[in-house]
Amino acid sequence: MKKLRESIKTILREEVNKKFPKPNEKIEKGIYTLLNTYFANSQIYQSEYWKNHGFGFQFCKNGREIGDLRVVLDDRSPDWGPRDPRPQNERSVEEVWLYVYPNMLDMVKKVLPVRENYIMHIIEEWFEDTYMNKIKQILNRNDLFLDYVTKTTNKRGDICVPPITKPDDVEKQEMMDYIKANTLFSYRDMEEHEDEEPGWIETTYLQKLNQLERERINREDRENNPEPFDPNY
Repeated sequence: MKKLRESIKTILREEVNKKFPKPNEKIEKGIYTLLNTYFANSQIYQSEYWKNHGFGFQFCKNGREIGDLRVVLDDRSPDWGPRDPRPQNERSVEEVWLYVYPNMLDMVKKVLPVRENYIMHIIEEWFEDTYMNKIKQILNRNDLFLDYVTKTTNKRGDICVPPITKPDDVEKQEMMDYIKANTLFSYRDMEEHEDEEPGWIETTYLQKLNQLERERINREDRENNPEPFDPNY
């Protein structure tokens, strides 16, 4: 990374002799190069946090999240009533956005003295060019476009927890007991959901298992590695 930074500084010396140079093609290419390097060899963990209409894509590198894409489709479920039964391919896109972390923006600004809002604009274009086709293929739809990029308040991303698979020896009753102990669902609720949507119990069990494991690991990480106070937040 150090050699890459020095190389870009040399190439762009004429363009960065002011505090905030005007955007140009060379600076844009420099930001693209930094982003490609930052995301190189990252893994993508997919999750469905709302059935058929809420999807998350965690970008993880060296065990920690470096970006988080969210895709939300329309939903017609009433506040109190049956869930909207439509499959995701019959729903329209409501919103697509990308979370990025301040440490990534700081990395770019250390190499190129450009304004943060310009970096955010380039990140949006870069993500569309680099990853959006892959997300479209995963969800099997061609109407996904990034609406905006937003910066998180945490300086760095959470520790990533890969999707958990169900152990072979876990029985249905054990999963229901776990859901009962960690949610507001009753056994009757679970059976009704399972009748309406076969596989609901296992899916809910694994989602809750993953959520609680992620909360535990990241709680320990924050306790052992607190982020320095940032007066900008």
